[in-house]
Amino acid sequence: AAYGMRPQAMPRLAPARSAQLSMQAAAAGDGKGGPLAKLRAKLPPPAELKKVTPLGAMFFFILFAYTILRDTKDVLVVTAPGSGAEIIPFLKTYVNLPGAIGFTVFYSWLSNKFSQQQVFTGLVSTFIAFFTLFAFVIYPNAAALHPTAAVDGIVAALPAALAGLSAPLAIIRNWTYAVFYTMAELWGSVVV
Repeated sequence: AAYGMRPQAMPRLAPARSAQLSMQAAAAGDGKGGPLAKLRAKLPPPAELKKVTPLGAMFFFILFAYTILRDTKDVLVVTAPGSGAEIIPFLKTYVNLPGAIGFTVFYSWLSNKFSQQQVFTGLVSTFIAFFTLFAFVIYPNAAALHPTAAVDGIVAALPAALAGLSAPLAIIRNWTYAVFYTMAELWGSVVV
């Protein structure tokens, strides 16, 4: 009981307002408040920090994944057997563009059926599931999944005049890498 008042009679402040007042009092003290008190005075109230901190962490991890995917997709496609840098324009034109258009139609359908939070959660979960499946199932079994012998037979049967088809055939030969490339491109467009 401070100053002779009973505990029941003391006025109560909202927790966020009380924390804000105590931060202001610490910052406005007699100038001896040190760097920690000054930093605390510049931070948002704890109620806002509870919202901002998870959002900041989510944003960090989304951009971290984007950076890893952006670098990995090019290396994976260019260094694939029977492939090279010439495959990238074909991937962007004949795989990514139709994929992006199809995804736009799918996204508009999802937006009409579900809430914004459900759409975001579903899409991010789908991307995470694909990249997990790729890392633990598809990539380790790429040799069994890629039709290398069939594409080699087609390339051997092509006349020299159709040598320009080697890049589209490389997409078919390494189709799992092409799907990874497209999903990584869509991650950058959709999630970020």
